[in-house]
Amino acid sequence: MSSSATIYDPLAEAQELREQLGSDRRRLALLLGAGTSQSVGLEGIAQLTANIAGDLDSSSKASYERLLSTGRQRTVEDVLSAVRLCRELAEEDPNAEVLGLKADTAGELDRAICNVIRKRVDIEPPKGLDPFITLASWLSFVDRSSPSELFTTNYDVLIERALERLEIPYFDGFVGSVEPFFLPACVEAEFGRKDESIYPPRSWVRLWKLHGSINWKLVPGPHRGHRIIRAAQSRAEPQDELMIFPARTKYSDSRKLPFVTYQDRFSRVLGSGEVMLVVLGFSFGDDHLNDIIFRALRHNNRLAVTVLRYAPLKDATDTLPAMAAELRNLTVYGPDEAIVGGVRGSWGKPSKEAPKDRGQWDFWDEAANNFTLGDFQSFAQYLRSFVGVRSPVAETPVVQVMKA
Repeated sequence: MSSSATIYDPLAEAQELREQLGSDRRRLALLLGAGTSQSVGLEGIAQLTANIAGDLDSSSKASYERLLSTGRQRTVEDVLSAVRLCRELAEEDPNAEVLGLKADTAGELDRAICNVIRKRVDIEPPKGLDPFITLASWLSFVDRSSPSELFTTNYDVLIERALERLEIPYFDGFVGSVEPFFLPACVEAEFGRKDESIYPPRSWVRLWKLHGSINWKLVPGPHRGHRIIRAAQSRAEPQDELMIFPARTKYSDSRKLPFVTYQDRFSRVLGSGEVMLVVLGFSFGDDHLNDIIFRALRHNNRLAVTVLRYAPLKDATDTLPAMAAELRNLTVYGPDEAIVGGVRGSWGKPSKEAPKDRGQWDFWDEAANNFTLGDFQSFAQYLRSFVGVRSPVAETPVVQVMKA
């Protein structure tokens, strides 16, 4: 798949994306990965992995570093998966050791790691909340016949803060007010007479946190077992069982419940006829989600997926470029190259100069000759000036749209 023969016009592609985002023909879904939170200064997985050990006590630190150093290059999420496998196997025999951990020490390590993650991501974003506020404002501005579906792998609560700051109603699968509890039936519901009693209003944004959240806790249930609640604040005690990152093992059903339910929702949305999925800040490092996306692309030819990639395509080591060559309904816009309809090409210059009051297009870096929408900050600016969005700071909401 050569890129030398094909040149893409950044302006034409930006306009095409604008038309798709503004169209009501397709159901709209977005997948936000860690790159969106990194764009406002939060730590990504690599940084978290490196920094967590320094916040653990000596015993937990030793176990964490030992598990981190085994096998291939590992992340904190790999360590959590290993620790939870240890808990599951060791709980069958309190005296058994798995990977050097007993059930009680594995549980302590699991809780300690999750509490450090909460501490490190539950901060005021150093670069501000503006991109998330812009996205939230745009989601409320777009009038669609079906609700907008926002999926995210982020543990932080930045998008919730943005939605609530603008008083935009959303639904995340939890109901109640004192200790909101997870209710799968509402996540699984669709618009129609059968589910009308539990289906949230169409205008509400759907927010599905595929990898959990720093304010989810596993607590004893009213009868047997456990239930998942969403805390009003993300503060946690050392003994709290935080629901961060899905276990890839059998583990307990109560721990798997929200993750499996959300993944089923993701798969069902992508398979539901005319759908557009926009992917931002997601590095395709989660094989399970990759499988859901690629399988849906193969089986639903009315699904269109647009990936706004931050890293250069020429340096790609993942499977995304190869999949985009095979699947015509998968479009990838990288900073250096694009893959559209299975054809890989490089970027040319925009076919039209940007308005003088802007200096350059919000999707294009003139100096570097790069398409910039893979940067969440740039995408937010694109929504503000090129697509059209209600201004989140004006006393009276206004629409800003730049004509191409």
